[in-house]
Amino acid sequence: MQNTCYNLIDTFPLASFFIDNELNILYANSLGLEKINISLEKIKTTTAISHFPEISLCIKQEGNNVSSEFVNITGQKTKATLKFASFDKKSSIGILYIIDEHTSNQKTIDEQKLNEILLDNIPADIAVFDKNYNYLYINPNGIKNDEIRNWLIGKNDFDYCEYKGLDNSIAEKRWEIFNHVLQTKKQAEWIDEYHKDGKEIYVMRKLFPLFINNEFYCMIGYGIDISELKRVQNVVISNEDRNQMILNSALDAVIIIDTNGKITFWNAQAEKIFGWKSEEVLGKLLSDIIVPDRYRKIHTEGIKNHFNGKGGKTINGIIEFPALNKKGEEFSIEFSILPIYDNGIIVNYCSFLRDITARKEKENQVELQNKTLRNKNSELEQFTYITSHDLQEPLLTLISFSDLLLEEYSEVLDDEGKLYIEFINKSAYRMRALVTGLMEYARIGKRDDIKEINCNEVVKDVLKDLSVKINNTKSVFNVKHLPIIRGHETYIRLLFQNLISNAIKFNKENIDPLVKIKCSENEHEWKFSVKDNGIGIEKENLDQVFIIFKRLNKDSLYQGYGIGLAHCKKIIDIHNGEIYVKSKLEKGSTFYFTISKKLE
Repeated sequence: MQNTCYNLIDTFPLASFFIDNELNILYANSLGLEKINISLEKIKTTTAISHFPEISLCIKQEGNNVSSEFVNITGQKTKATLKFASFDKKSSIGILYIIDEHTSNQKTIDEQKLNEILLDNIPADIAVFDKNYNYLYINPNGIKNDEIRNWLIGKNDFDYCEYKGLDNSIAEKRWEIFNHVLQTKKQAEWIDEYHKDGKEIYVMRKLFPLFINNEFYCMIGYGIDISELKRVQNVVISNEDRNQMILNSALDAVIIIDTNGKITFWNAQAEKIFGWKSEEVLGKLLSDIIVPDRYRKIHTEGIKNHFNGKGGKTINGIIEFPALNKKGEEFSIEFSILPIYDNGIIVNYCSFLRDITARKEKENQVELQNKTLRNKNSELEQFTYITSHDLQEPLLTLISFSDLLLEEYSEVLDDEGKLYIEFINKSAYRMRALVTGLMEYARIGKRDDIKEINCNEVVKDVLKDLSVKINNTKSVFNVKHLPIIRGHETYIRLLFQNLISNAIKFNKENIDPLVKIKCSENEHEWKFSVKDNGIGIEKENLDQVFIIFKRLNKDSLYQGYGIGLAHCKKIIDIHNGEIYVKSKLEKGSTFYFTISKKLE
């Protein structure tokens, strides 16, 4: 638009200056530069008031001739008649002309009026009218067809509408505006809207009346296509409406405050949560509405510090906080605050708030239940340990006396009596093994410190401890490189020992055991597998193998008490993992277990 205005005043037969709201001279035509006796570069560094002391009066009396003077670069003052035409009624942006007797004579005007070469290249509709609203000049951007453009000179818009077979409504509207400008001697601005080639076209038009020595000389009109600007404006308005609708229908309370902490937006959910209507809180400090007294200073200082670039813990984070409703009741909320920027400067803060009263009550209830459960588990573990420990003494007594009975009274006991004592002795030993296993199971969870564990070294030590059993069964082990993990070393060792012992124990007759151990990983955990070629497990029993004292095989074939895998399950639990088995009868079994990477 500025370039269009520069080109326009270059064609004026008067010294003309383009000024902005701050009364800075943005541009001057050659006659204007000649009057001030200054270059274009230098005049841009001065203000209009430096050369035109009466500029404020000219702006105030827009459209009227004002007798005044101008000052050239040397400070010389010259009498002149000034006139101002603004581009926008709400601002001081516009064109200032110098009208004096040296430049207002008809001969000079006739010689310099309307440089058509320049006007023809201005990217806007340019037209000049006489006092009867007839065209004196039209540039090609206004009408491209040379024949029609030349035909229209001396005619008006009514003639054009008749020629084209168009409705006269546009011509009548422009005629009314023309007469109004002629009478008031003030410029007019409006927007023409019409439909063309399936599109809505918007053209911003202006009329400038040119008076010399208080006599009408001509009317200058121009139009600029602002369709794209209007389209963008409509998109912005549409987006604003849509954003407003989204904010109002949000499930969270949405509150917008300015940099002083005053509320500028309060959606329907905020009304529901806090009890205040939007009209009751707009313009008030947020801290006075929802923040308890003891936290108001912190809230206010936090916003102030963030705005001043000193940070703020609550900005861009999610915070739990007590809030007040309209009744003055405190309740728990969860909220976040996001700064809203305009050209890199914070203009507002948008808060998203949610009532978490129900959730907090549930969390408190769960925490209470967890505490109760932890106490019960602790009591149960203590009871199990004490009970198991106390059972050891009578069992040892029973074993000792049964052994003594066999030894001292072997000669007087018949075979049946000896058999009974052997049954008692075996049962006591089995009971002792079960009690010992129960004690060991109860101890799991009384953890040692978490440390880094080289699983390769752990497996190597376990295989060394089981070397006799491995040699007797001719077992073969294939161990892939295992990782260094974090965990409880004693229990990880016990875990591998139980799984490897089972892989050797439950082998098929006449087939050497083959055990494969490997590990993979993902972002959160390590996943190990221990695979054997043993007897396998029936499908319906896969979920029972980790139950304590649950035996799936006959005592006569395989020794044990059904404790080892129960130990494994408990060890995996304290490492925040899981353990399971995949198996086919007579095809072998693969035990999988995971160890969390995030143990505390």
